[in-house]
Amino acid sequence: MIRIGEFIFDTEQARLVCQEKEIALEPKLFELLLLFVNQPNTIISRQDILEHLWPGSLVTDNAINKLVASLRKVLTDDPKSPRYIQTIPKRGYRLICQVSVLDSSQAGGKSHLVNEESNAENKQQDHVRTKIVSAVLISFLLLFGSVFLWQVFSDNDKQAHHNQFTKALTRAHGMEESARMHPDNTHLYYLKQREQQHAKNTQFQLWIKNIHTAQTQQVETGKTNISKIIAVITQPDSVMTTLFYLDKQRGSCRVYQATLIAVHQSNSINNTMQWQQDVEKLFDCSDKRLKDVDYHADKKMLYYTAQPQNFWPNQIYAFDLDTKKHSFVTQTEPVGWGHHNIDISPDGNKLLIMSTTSDIKTQLQVLNLHTNEITAGMKFDYLVTEAIWHHNSEHVYYFAAPPAHQIINSDIQGHNATAVVNVSEYLSPQMSLFPDGKNLLFSTKQNNYGISWLVAPKSINEKTNINIDNSTVDDFNPALFHQSSKYLFISNRSGRAQLYLASEGSKQAEIVTNFSQSYHLSYMAISADDKNLLMNVGNNVYLIAMRELNEHTPLTTLKKEQLIFSSDNPIISIDWLSSNGVAITAVRNGIPELKVVNLLSRKAQQLNGNWAYGMTDSQHPEYHYLIEQQTNNVYRINSLTFSDDPMEKLQHLTNTQITLPNHFFHVKIDNNVLCYGNEENGSVYLHAEPLNTKTQSHKYRLNDFISYDVNNGNIIVSDIESFEGDVHRTMY
Repeated sequence: MIRIGEFIFDTEQARLVCQEKEIALEPKLFELLLLFVNQPNTIISRQDILEHLWPGSLVTDNAINKLVASLRKVLTDDPKSPRYIQTIPKRGYRLICQVSVLDSSQAGGKSHLVNEESNAENKQQDHVRTKIVSAVLISFLLLFGSVFLWQVFSDNDKQAHHNQFTKALTRAHGMEESARMHPDNTHLYYLKQREQQHAKNTQFQLWIKNIHTAQTQQVETGKTNISKIIAVITQPDSVMTTLFYLDKQRGSCRVYQATLIAVHQSNSINNTMQWQQDVEKLFDCSDKRLKDVDYHADKKMLYYTAQPQNFWPNQIYAFDLDTKKHSFVTQTEPVGWGHHNIDISPDGNKLLIMSTTSDIKTQLQVLNLHTNEITAGMKFDYLVTEAIWHHNSEHVYYFAAPPAHQIINSDIQGHNATAVVNVSEYLSPQMSLFPDGKNLLFSTKQNNYGISWLVAPKSINEKTNINIDNSTVDDFNPALFHQSSKYLFISNRSGRAQLYLASEGSKQAEIVTNFSQSYHLSYMAISADDKNLLMNVGNNVYLIAMRELNEHTPLTTLKKEQLIFSSDNPIISIDWLSSNGVAITAVRNGIPELKVVNLLSRKAQQLNGNWAYGMTDSQHPEYHYLIEQQTNNVYRINSLTFSDDPMEKLQHLTNTQITLPNHFFHVKIDNNVLCYGNEENGSVYLHAEPLNTKTQSHKYRLNDFISYDVNNGNIIVSDIESFEGDVHRTMY
């Protein structure tokens, strides 16, 4: 037994006791805590943790962040004011609390190790245990010493073995992504974003790293914003490097070509890349939602996918750098999400297309750029956000289905599939080929979207307004109850997306679903009486009775009888109109269309007129609201009945004199207040605008929020709290 601050650590039973409450430890947490306990007040490097906990395994460096954060959570330790685990910048971690070995009479607590009737026997056992512990400690010190000496004399061989399959190329704090290797196989170009800058400035920094010498350089780009590196090219024996990049901010989108020149510094053996100010804007994509872009060196063309009129489905275009003209690329008729990602083969002959229909399942397609012939490849049972060609221009790399974090290599039909990367963190769609003809660049990420109150209920003050504790996972799409202080949200903390139930002042949440398959969960809406839940799952809307959602018997599957609406087009909004009526908005041919579902008959109807959205005010259920297509004008209906008859006429239709801005999103109405999201000057805001003049309008700036819900003036949001990411390469 070992005392660690307020805790009793049972090394034999792999458990922790605090104030007579037992805390179960996962195996990796036990190993990490044991590593700290065996070396108190000693700096434990990140490399030490990797070698002790994942010897010879395919694990990226960010796994340490997650594990240390989980251990701090168990110990209720604050990294900003640590009582147990202290971060030593650029060196590692240190256990700073008092550590002492206990005899059985001191351990006490829930384990009740002391038996007063056999105290003498226990003392004898303690004596034996002490000898054993001493022997173990001596053995450990000898082993640690031998390992240390082995490290000193064979560090290079050990590193080569440890990094046999993958290697982290960046390990700095913050997010590193959008990596491209220079054709010299030496210099890595990538973007970096630090957490402390996120709330003030979302601009990425351009960095270059020599992967052999580890020398890094930040390129001073002035006011230039780079959101994605498209390509890095150069001519043989040239000191100039051409960078194609995307500047995609909220409300704006542009593609540029820039030049960097190598300048030799007198006090350095290396050249410094300097940014040239004569940057050329190739084209503006603000009128489209550009999804992906790739550069074809032989054709001198940029291929890109985008949403015409900022709505689905995505289509494929090409931009000729010589003529400065856009053209429509031969493609199958896009449906659902459409053609959202592309990749040009290394031989320049083929275009790989990721096309996703409304069922959120992706099919690969191959366009022959010489004959315009299209070949269908494998179809996945899940969304594939990115796939790229292998060096041989025949096989492809793509992500495995969640919850696995794997990159798979196979032919275009999915045959001979092999996992080439297997990591513990989430994979970011930032793959690119290493120019050596064998290896792959990829990125990992640990984005933490948390649930928090933007406008908290009166029962919650600043001290109790604590976010749901979620470590480093995504919590999103909160849905507030109307008659209680509870709310639902979606989280991937268990690997697959599941529903969780929480209440206003609690840090903990209970899982209420246990789906064995990967559902694409998104929008939710709770009825005014809190009896039913609407949920959009892969462009299918389900009606779920709230009694089926509880922590004791989690819902394991979605039933056919729960399905009330299915769409061939992407659904972007669902809301209640009454206890028997539901408003559903799907995008068809770039235009949002409103459908109203009668829950009694399960029939969908289209209202007379050109309507985009429908909703009701749960605080004033007698009022229903409609938003008109194109104009974005908001109208109120005093009464709306639901029957099987077509709704040819809408009675008592009143213009509220409110017009929403272009590209608004997530619109809701609560207690005579209209809420919606909007992008302005590179930032995202949530607006609360009164439908009458009795209350004041509000405007809240957020970081990068996914969704929100509002009830009786209380606003809960899913917004980003932290992010980490690194660039890696395979080592084949």
